[in-house]
Amino acid sequence: MKDKYIYAGKPSTVENAAGVSGVLIRQINGDYIFRVHRENREFTDYDINHDDLSIKIEANALAAFYSDGENHSLDHSPRVFGLTKIED
Repeated sequence: MKDKYIYAGKPSTVENAAGVSGVLIRQINGDYIFRVHRENREFTDYDINHDDLSIKIEANALAAFYSDGENHSLDHSPRVFGLTKIED
């Protein structure tokens, strides 16, 4: 049986999130959700209200950091985009 608390004015069941893996998804409106996949291809999308949550990017995420010296972005890897490498 899961614990219940009053959260945002409503009775809510609470499940510890420690160690849970998921996917950070930016929606069309620019907001982010955290998607957790369950069994049988089911998933739950969580609104993110936490203000300083740590995230670890897994090796198979095909992600990369980009910087032009001023602007910094986290996006798909160059391999995903098919980017051309600049040779020195």
